[in-house]
Amino acid sequence: MNKFLIFILSSLPLFTLGQSKNNDPIVQQTELRKLRFGLYAQGSLGWLSPEQQKKYSRGSLGLGYGWGFDMEINFNYNTTLRTGINLSTFKAGLNYYNSDLTLSNETYYVLDASENYVTWNGNTPPDGDLYQLYNRKYKVNYVNIPIILKLKTNEIGYFTYYGEFGATLGFKTKALVDDEIKPLNYNSSDSTFSNSLNLNQKLYILDINADKSTQPIRFGLNLGAGAEYNLSGNTSLFFQLNWNYFINNLLTRPENESFLREEISKGVFNAVNAKAFPGNIVLSFGILF
Repeated sequence: MNKFLIFILSSLPLFTLGQSKNNDPIVQQTELRKLRFGLYAQGSLGWLSPEQQKKYSRGSLGLGYGWGFDMEINFNYNTTLRTGINLSTFKAGLNYYNSDLTLSNETYYVLDASENYVTWNGNTPPDGDLYQLYNRKYKVNYVNIPIILKLKTNEIGYFTYYGEFGATLGFKTKALVDDEIKPLNYNSSDSTFSNSLNLNQKLYILDINADKSTQPIRFGLNLGAGAEYNLSGNTSLFFQLNWNYFINNLLTRPENESFLREEISKGVFNAVNAKAFPGNIVLSFGILF
């Protein structure tokens, strides 16, 4: 990430080259349009950074995807406000149990016959299928609204280069998880667990609904760079690379966590407080007109 930031900062002097464009008779310029619109597709590489790294660890990276509609408001040839709307899928993993961690508390939950979460109240697991959770892969869909300031160079050949920074507000539409688990039995008389299938390997449960286990809104900082290739007039192809850092926890707060439990002492269970902050790198391709 530091190399990416250095690249952006080192590119900023280029953006000042465009300030004399209006007075340069050599430069051929197209008519400035106050509004431009665009369509694009994107792919992303996502991750989750747990706050309590003694209890939880970053899981697998995830490949997401999305598409969107852009609207650009041009203040001049070199300064633009970019907004619009896009749909995206964020994917990343989180390890809930790792014996190498300093505090490796076991995490448990219960599913009913339809593989829906069962609310866990008190210190006895509810009726249903009991599992220990080892790691979880999140797949969360969002509707996003970016507010981005875009700084551009003059057209160099057929290319215009730019850097941008701003914020993105996302609203969750759907959340699913794929879990690596171990089935268990629980003996309430002595508060002990046993392997229900007597298997050494772990099992997987896919596409569990996790809407109630994830936050409904995310807010992130956005930093990026890219280039436009002029096709004709105001029509251009573009590609760009963005880094997003989301400042709020992806997961639900412990007071709202109804399903995941960790055993803090024998026969005593508390709601899991696994704060994890998402981030991703996004590569976009599209057309502006």
